[in-house]
Amino acid sequence: MKSRWIINILLLVAIGALSLIAHFMPGTNEQPEAVPITSLGKDQLRRIHINRPIREDLVLLKNAAGSWDIDRSPVLPADRLQMNALLNLAEQPAVRSYPAAELQLSQLQLAPPYATVFLNDTAVEFGNLEPIEGLRYVRVGDRVHLIPDNYMQLIELNYTQFVRRALFEKGARIEAITLPGISLRKTDQKWNVEPAQEVSADELQAFIDRWQNATSFNIQTAAAAKGSETVEIKFKDSKNRIKFLIASREPELVLVRPDLGIQYRMGNAGSKLLTLAPPATKTKQ
Repeated sequence: MKSRWIINILLLVAIGALSLIAHFMPGTNEQPEAVPITSLGKDQLRRIHINRPIREDLVLLKNAAGSWDIDRSPVLPADRLQMNALLNLAEQPAVRSYPAAELQLSQLQLAPPYATVFLNDTAVEFGNLEPIEGLRYVRVGDRVHLIPDNYMQLIELNYTQFVRRALFEKGARIEAITLPGISLRKTDQKWNVEPAQEVSADELQAFIDRWQNATSFNIQTAAAAKGSETVEIKFKDSKNRIKFLIASREPELVLVRPDLGIQYRMGNAGSKLLTLAPPATKTKQ
């Protein structure tokens, strides 16, 4: 019984000693700070080149306005959300890192790599997945890192899935719209409709706002547009007009940009872009 008391006392002393060490040396149990896989910041990126086996190469360029374009002919505006997700790669912290010289790179699908993303001139080579935690092997220079598998799906997207889904750039203000059978123009801070219709100023503004904020749910390479119905949009302080062909009204609205070679699928709600709100029905007394 006495020996058991002695053991318990020694355990309490040991626990107390460990507590003191933890209190006065707080850094002892801290994990090393996660280091980004590249030395680049997102704001330093000007060019991204994606080389992947299942699709043609994709090149993205930062323009003078600070937004991103898809380097094709013609140039296409890149989607902000997709770009923000891809730009995170530059500052992605590594979960673990190893010297590349100590690994069998071919077994990690890094020699040759499965895909490569060039951030400016820095190559980020993508290998296969680590089987236990599902982390992705990537090589940058002489280091191999394990990172969350957040980028492969982006890397393998078709270029149309990188196109900006909003029909117009942020901040562009519509001044006139010409639709089949109707046109709207803003003069003296007031919207005018031709031919004249019984529609309130609020309904007119709501209609313009629908166009102003119009966003497609899917973008595809443009098919041959049937019919000759068109929509023309003119913006404030701009001589240029954007022209759409109406490729389909039912079962969903499909708008084609012939100048860009793409079409926007607007879904069922797209029909609200082609007609003004009907006049309110008066309630019988």
